[in-house]
Amino acid sequence: MKPNNEINTLCAAGLRTIIEGICAVLKINNGPVEITKKDGSVKIVRKKNLQGKISGLTEKGILTTKYSDILHEHRYLGNEAVHELSQPSRQELALAIEIIENILENVFEIPEKAEELKRRRFKRLKKHNSVT
Repeated sequence: MKPNNEINTLCAAGLRTIIEGICAVLKINNGPVEITKKDGSVKIVRKKNLQGKISGLTEKGILTTKYSDILHEHRYLGNEAVHELSQPSRQELALAIEIIENILENVFEIPEKAEELKRRRFKRLKKHNSVT
């Protein structure tokens, strides 16, 4: 057995945990999940698992459906690593890390930067209007 051979598995689990953390911070506890019944009909149920929480991010308008689908890929990667002990490759993990960084930036950093831009613009306009 090679030393550190479980690092990729732990990394994938950690990435999955970051998604759980995003949901916790945003107070997303559940969401709608499509279930296909034996007769082929589809039923929407609310789930408290990570699948439901990711759907809840979309339901609340925090993520687009496209980003939600991307996070489901993260969930699969983490599930396979933790439950099936399937080690993702370094390339898969590198892509997954880039995606999580982008999600974190879009969900938390961009809205704050937009507010800062708004404050600075109003401050500049207020200063400009008081001078003229």
